[in-house]
Amino acid sequence: MKNLINLINYTDDRLWSYDHNLICTCSNEQAKIDYLNAFGVELVPGVSVLEGVPEPIRTEWKQVYLRGLQGKKISFIHSFGLEELPAYLKITLVPILEKDEVVGVACTSHDITELKIVERQMLQNEAYLTAQIENTKDAIWSVDRDYKLLIVNTAMIHGYMAAYGRQLKVGENMIESAPEEMREVWIERYERALKGEVFSVLEEFNFGEQTQYIELSLNPIRVKNAVVGVACFGKDITPVKSSEIALQKSVELKDRFFSIIAHDLKGPVGNIRELVKMLASTSLKLSQDQQNEIVSHLSNATHGVYELLDNLLAWAMSQQNFVKVKKERLNVNKLIEDSIKAYRTSAESKNITTTIKVDHQTEVFADKRALSSTIANLYNNAIKFTNESGTITLSAKNLVQHLEFCVSDTGVGMDEEVLSSLFDETKVLTKAGTRKERGTGLGLLLCKEFVMLNGGELWVKSKLGEGSAFCFTVPLVEVNI
Repeated sequence: MKNLINLINYTDDRLWSYDHNLICTCSNEQAKIDYLNAFGVELVPGVSVLEGVPEPIRTEWKQVYLRGLQGKKISFIHSFGLEELPAYLKITLVPILEKDEVVGVACTSHDITELKIVERQMLQNEAYLTAQIENTKDAIWSVDRDYKLLIVNTAMIHGYMAAYGRQLKVGENMIESAPEEMREVWIERYERALKGEVFSVLEEFNFGEQTQYIELSLNPIRVKNAVVGVACFGKDITPVKSSEIALQKSVELKDRFFSIIAHDLKGPVGNIRELVKMLASTSLKLSQDQQNEIVSHLSNATHGVYELLDNLLAWAMSQQNFVKVKKERLNVNKLIEDSIKAYRTSAESKNITTTIKVDHQTEVFADKRALSSTIANLYNNAIKFTNESGTITLSAKNLVQHLEFCVSDTGVGMDEEVLSSLFDETKVLTKAGTRKERGTGLGLLLCKEFVMLNGGELWVKSKLGEGSAFCFTVPLVEVNI
C-alpha cells in the first residue's frame, strides 16, 4: 500500500477519489497542492471534494461528480479559468466497483495546456494557409496517390467549372472528373509527379474568341522521403503569352515586310539605274523625244520609290509609337484637294474621273498628317485598281458626332477571300494594279493605324468586278470650339 501511495505521489497528474457522499477518500500530493492554491483548502481524505469551491464552479462540478457515480467512465477537457490551475486539463472519472456496485469514483487530471497551445497554433497555421490559397488568383489543388482531391481553392473550382463544366469536391477522383479525352493526359502528368518529377506544362483554353493560357506546375508531396501525393498550381499567363505571341507575329511581319520591300525596291531602283545609264551614255544618240520619254519613266520610277519609302517610314514610326497626334480644326474639302494633288496625274493618265462630294464648309477635328495620309493612300489605291476611263468618288457624310469618309471606285473589286484578309498583318497583299502597278500592302495597314489614331473606324465594301468603297469615320468639330 505504501508503494502504491509513493507511486501516485510521483506522477505529475492529479489523482483523487470520492464516495457516494462526495467525500474525498484518496488524493495525491499534486491534487492537494492544486486544490489548496485554487480554493484555499487542502484536499485530504474526509474532506468534501466540493469544500471551498465557489460558484458557479461548485454547481458545475457537483453535476460532474454525480454523473461519475452513475457507473459510466467520463472523459472531457475542462478549463477552470483560474490562474492557480493549468489552462487546460483532461479529466477522467472512472467508477470504483465492488461486487458490480459503484462505491466511489477515481479521478485523474492531466495537464494538456501545451498540447492545446500547439493544437491552437496548428489551427491558426491552417487558417493562414487557407487564407493564402484563397486570396490568390492562381488555381491550387492537391491529390493523393489514387488521384483523390485533397485540397482545392475557389480559383480552381471556378476555373474547372469554366473549362470543363464540372463542380469539384474534396474526395472525388480527379481522373474521373476530367473530360474523357483528357484523362490519359492527366494520368501521365500525375504519374510523372508521383515518381518525383517537378515540371510545368502550358494548357490552352478557348472561350469563344478568347484564348486563355494557363501554366500548370506539378510538384511531388513528400512525407519521410516517400511521395504521397501531388501539389498542383495553375497560373494564368494569358497577358504574358499574348504579348509573346504578338511579339513573334511582329517579328515575322517585319521580316515579311523587309522581304517585300527588298523585292519591290529592286525593280524600280534597277530601272532608274538603267535609265540613268542611257541618259549618261555618249554612245547612244538619243532624240529629244527619246530623252523626254526616259525622263518621264525616271519620274514615275522615282515617284514609286518615294511613295514606298514614305509609307515605310510612316509605318515604322507608327509601330514604334513615334507618331504624335496633334488634333486641329481642318476644312475637309481643302484637305482632300491637298491630299490627292500628287496623285491626280496618275488618275488622268488612265483617264479616270475624280469627283469630290463634300460640303465646302464641313470641318473635322483630327490630326492633319494622319488624315491626309489616309485619304492619299486610299485614293492612290483606288487609282491602281480602277480601269481606264473609270470613276473615283470621294464623299463625306455627317453622322452627328462623326464624319463618314468614303473613297469609292468603279474598279476591279475584290472577292470574299481577299476581303477577309485585307487588314490581316500576317497576310500582306501585294496584288498588281490594272497597269501592273506594284505596292507593298503597307498603305492599307497605315490607313487602319491612322484612322484609329484619329479615334475612328475603317471598313470596306466590295464586289468582284463592280468596284470597292473604303470608308472611315473622323470626329466632327464641336459647335463651341
